[in-house]
Amino acid sequence: AVVSTQSTGYQMARTMTPSLLDQVFKNLGKMQEKFKDVADIFALYGQVLQDQRQFSAAEEKFLEAQRLAPDNVTYKAHVATLKMMAENNFDSALVLLNEAHEKDPKCDFVLENLGMIYIQKQMYPQALECFKKALELVKTEAEAAHLSALYIGIQCQWEVCDEYNVKPVSIADLQDFSQMMTAPQG
Repeated sequence: AVVSTQSTGYQMARTMTPSLLDQVFKNLGKMQEKFKDVADIFALYGQVLQDQRQFSAAEEKFLEAQRLAPDNVTYKAHVATLKMMAENNFDSALVLLNEAHEKDPKCDFVLENLGMIYIQKQMYPQALECFKKALELVKTEAEAAHLSALYIGIQCQWEVCDEYNVKPVSIADLQDFSQMMTAPQG
Protein backbone atom coordinates (compact mmCIF):
# COMPACT_ATOMS: atom_id res chain seq x y z
CA ALA A 1 0.00 0.00 0.00
CA VAL A 2 2.86 2.36 0.78
CA VAL A 3 4.40 1.73 -2.65
CA SER A 4 1.04 2.35 -4.30
CA THR A 5 0.65 5.66 -2.46
CA GLN A 6 4.12 6.77 -3.57
CA SER A 7 3.41 5.71 -7.13
CA THR A 8 0.24 7.80 -7.17
CA GLY A 9 2.14 10.72 -5.66
CA TYR A 10 4.78 10.44 -8.32
CA GLN A 11 2.24 10.32 -11.16
CA MET A 12 0.78 13.58 -9.86
CA ALA A 13 4.22 15.15 -9.36
CA ARG A 14 5.29 14.38 -12.93
CA THR A 15 2.81 16.91 -14.22
CA MET A 16 3.31 19.48 -11.48
CA THR A 17 6.10 21.46 -9.92
CA PRO A 18 9.71 20.42 -9.34
CA SER A 19 9.16 20.78 -5.59
CA LEU A 20 6.59 17.97 -5.68
CA LEU A 21 9.03 15.82 -7.60
CA ASP A 22 11.71 16.60 -5.01
CA GLN A 23 9.30 15.47 -2.31
CA VAL A 24 8.71 12.18 -4.14
CA PHE A 25 12.48 11.58 -4.28
CA LYS A 26 12.78 12.33 -0.55
CA ASN A 27 9.90 10.01 0.29
CA LEU A 28 11.33 7.21 -1.83
CA GLY A 29 14.72 7.65 -0.18
CA LYS A 30 13.10 7.40 3.27
CA MET A 31 11.07 4.36 2.25
CA GLN A 32 14.16 2.70 0.81
CA GLU A 33 15.94 3.16 4.15
CA LYS A 34 12.96 1.97 6.18
CA PHE A 35 12.06 -1.02 3.98
CA LYS A 36 15.46 -2.23 2.79
CA ASP A 37 14.11 -5.64 1.79
CA VAL A 38 11.09 -4.52 -0.27
CA ALA A 39 11.94 -4.91 -3.94
CA ASP A 40 8.94 -2.90 -5.16
CA ILE A 41 10.24 0.24 -3.46
CA PHE A 42 13.53 -0.05 -5.35
CA ALA A 43 11.64 -0.77 -8.58
CA LEU A 44 9.39 2.27 -8.15
CA TYR A 45 12.43 4.41 -7.38
CA GLY A 46 14.05 3.02 -10.54
CA GLN A 47 10.98 3.92 -12.60
CA VAL A 48 11.02 7.47 -11.28
CA LEU A 49 14.73 7.80 -12.05
CA GLN A 50 14.19 6.31 -15.50
CA ASP A 51 11.43 8.81 -16.23
CA GLN A 52 13.84 11.55 -15.20
CA ARG A 53 16.44 10.07 -17.60
CA GLN A 54 18.82 9.23 -14.75
CA PHE A 55 19.60 5.88 -16.32
CA SER A 56 22.62 4.75 -14.28
CA ALA A 57 20.88 5.42 -10.98
CA ALA A 58 17.72 3.74 -12.27
CA GLU A 59 19.65 0.64 -13.29
CA GLU A 60 21.13 0.40 -9.78
CA LYS A 61 17.64 0.46 -8.28
CA PHE A 62 16.28 -2.17 -10.71
CA LEU A 63 19.28 -4.43 -10.10
CA GLU A 64 18.74 -4.13 -6.36
CA ALA A 65 15.05 -4.98 -6.80
CA GLN A 66 16.11 -7.97 -8.90
CA ARG A 67 18.56 -9.07 -6.19
CA LEU A 68 15.83 -8.83 -3.54
CA ALA A 69 13.21 -10.67 -5.63
CA PRO A 70 15.04 -12.79 -8.22
CA ASP A 71 11.85 -14.56 -9.31
CA ASN A 72 10.15 -11.30 -10.33
CA VAL A 73 11.01 -10.98 -14.02
CA THR A 74 9.56 -7.48 -14.38
CA TYR A 75 12.71 -6.03 -12.81
CA LYS A 76 14.83 -7.65 -15.53
CA ALA A 77 12.40 -6.23 -18.08
CA HIS A 78 12.95 -2.76 -16.63
CA VAL A 79 16.72 -3.19 -16.97
CA ALA A 80 16.16 -4.26 -20.58
CA THR A 81 14.10 -1.13 -21.20
CA LEU A 82 16.96 0.94 -19.80
CA LYS A 83 19.39 -0.74 -22.19
CA MET A 84 17.10 0.21 -25.03
CA MET A 85 16.47 3.79 -23.87
CA ALA A 86 19.87 4.79 -22.55
CA GLU A 87 22.17 2.91 -24.91
CA ASN A 88 20.02 2.05 -27.95
CA ASN A 89 21.26 -1.47 -27.23
CA PHE A 90 18.40 -3.54 -28.58
CA ASP A 91 20.42 -6.76 -28.72
CA SER A 92 21.32 -6.60 -25.02
CA ALA A 93 17.71 -5.75 -24.18
CA LEU A 94 16.51 -8.69 -26.25
CA VAL A 95 18.83 -11.09 -24.39
CA LEU A 96 17.53 -9.86 -21.01
CA LEU A 97 13.90 -10.07 -22.11
CA ASN A 98 14.34 -13.57 -23.52
CA GLU A 99 15.88 -14.64 -20.20
CA ALA A 100 12.92 -13.14 -18.37
CA HIS A 101 10.47 -14.79 -20.77
CA GLU A 102 12.11 -18.19 -20.28
CA LYS A 103 11.75 -17.79 -16.53
CA ASP A 104 8.12 -16.63 -16.71
CA PRO A 105 6.45 -17.10 -20.09
CA LYS A 106 3.17 -15.70 -18.72
CA CYS A 107 4.41 -12.25 -17.76
CA ASP A 108 2.49 -9.80 -19.95
CA PHE A 109 4.93 -6.97 -19.15
CA VAL A 110 7.87 -9.00 -20.46
CA LEU A 111 5.90 -10.00 -23.57
CA GLU A 112 4.95 -6.37 -24.26
CA ASN A 113 8.55 -5.26 -23.96
CA LEU A 114 9.72 -8.13 -26.16
CA GLY A 115 7.21 -6.95 -28.74
CA MET A 116 8.58 -3.42 -28.53
CA ILE A 117 12.12 -4.66 -29.12
CA TYR A 118 10.96 -6.73 -32.07
CA ILE A 119 9.35 -3.61 -33.54
CA GLN A 120 12.64 -1.73 -33.26
CA LYS A 121 14.39 -4.64 -34.96
CA GLN A 122 11.65 -4.69 -37.63
CA MET A 123 10.70 -8.26 -36.69
CA TYR A 124 6.97 -7.68 -37.03
CA PRO A 125 5.66 -11.28 -36.95
CA GLN A 126 7.49 -11.81 -33.63
CA ALA A 127 6.20 -8.50 -32.28
CA LEU A 128 2.63 -9.40 -33.19
CA GLU A 129 2.98 -12.82 -31.56
CA CYS A 130 4.26 -11.24 -28.34
CA PHE A 131 1.44 -8.68 -28.25
CA LYS A 132 -1.13 -11.40 -28.96
CA LYS A 133 0.16 -13.55 -26.08
CA ALA A 134 0.34 -10.52 -23.77
CA LEU A 135 -3.26 -9.61 -24.63
CA GLU A 136 -4.35 -13.02 -23.37
CA LEU A 137 -2.63 -12.37 -20.04
CA VAL A 138 -3.41 -8.73 -19.15
CA LYS A 139 -5.42 -8.02 -16.05
CA THR A 140 -7.04 -4.66 -16.76
CA GLU A 141 -9.04 -3.02 -19.52
CA ALA A 142 -6.48 -0.24 -19.79
CA GLU A 143 -3.68 -2.74 -20.42
CA ALA A 144 -5.84 -4.54 -22.96
CA ALA A 145 -6.59 -1.27 -24.77
CA HIS A 146 -2.92 -0.32 -24.83
CA LEU A 147 -1.80 -3.70 -26.17
CA SER A 148 -4.64 -3.82 -28.69
CA ALA A 149 -3.55 -0.46 -30.06
CA LEU A 150 0.04 -1.69 -30.37
CA TYR A 151 -1.08 -4.91 -32.03
CA ILE A 152 -3.38 -3.21 -34.54
CA GLY A 153 -0.85 -0.46 -35.30
CA ILE A 154 1.97 -2.91 -36.01
CA GLN A 155 -0.30 -5.21 -37.99
CA CYS A 156 -1.38 -2.30 -40.21
CA GLN A 157 2.17 -1.03 -40.64
CA TRP A 158 3.43 -4.48 -41.57
CA GLU A 159 0.59 -5.07 -44.07
CA VAL A 160 1.07 -1.67 -45.75
CA CYS A 161 4.84 -2.13 -46.00
CA ASP A 162 4.35 -5.60 -47.42
CA GLU A 163 1.68 -4.53 -49.91
CA TYR A 164 3.66 -1.54 -51.23
CA ASN A 165 7.05 -3.20 -50.87
CA VAL A 166 8.49 -0.44 -48.68
CA LYS A 167 10.81 -0.72 -45.74
CA PRO A 168 9.57 0.87 -42.51
CA VAL A 169 11.76 3.47 -40.85
CA SER A 170 13.77 2.12 -37.94
CA ILE A 171 15.53 3.85 -35.05
CA ALA A 172 18.84 3.15 -36.82
CA ASP A 173 17.52 4.87 -39.96
CA LEU A 174 16.55 7.92 -37.93
CA GLN A 175 19.94 8.01 -36.23
CA ASP A 176 21.73 7.76 -39.59
CA PHE A 177 19.55 10.58 -40.94
CA SER A 178 20.22 12.70 -37.86
CA GLN A 179 23.98 12.18 -38.19
CA MET A 180 23.82 13.02 -41.88
CA MET A 181 21.92 16.25 -41.17
CA THR A 182 24.31 17.36 -38.42
CA ALA A 183 27.55 16.42 -40.20
CA PRO A 184 29.64 19.37 -41.34
CA GLN A 185 29.19 20.18 -44.99
CA GLY A 186 32.46 20.10 -46.82
